[in-house]
Amino acid sequence: MTDKFISREITNILKEYEYGIKPNSIKILSSKDGSKFQIELLENIQLTIIITEIGFIIIDIYPNNDIEIEKWINKPFETMDALLINTSPKFSEKFNQALFDKLLLLQQQQQSEQEQE
Repeated sequence: MTDKFISREITNILKEYEYGIKPNSIKILSSKDGSKFQIELLENIQLTIIITEIGFIIIDIYPNNDIEIEKWINKPFETMDALLINTSPKFSEKFNQALFDKLLLLQQQQQSEQEQE
């Protein structure tokens, strides 16, 4: 995995998931390959995550008293969507609402195009 790939992935996270995590909470941490970062969930839980060839892995949580999130430590997620949906009910709610809004807009556009025909 190249540094360029890792940098691109973390940049995508910054852009794509800002709506579902605490504002300005993403911190890239020092590591030999630059693949470790932290985010803070809307539930005020900080996750330390590494990016590997097999996906995104939570390696630490703070505070570490959340049993629902603890079960996901050291388990890989193929996408950040999957990681955040499984660890943050508030993110999941916002994600589902954003998806619903996009689908509704698409439906409205299709109806508008059909009316113009």
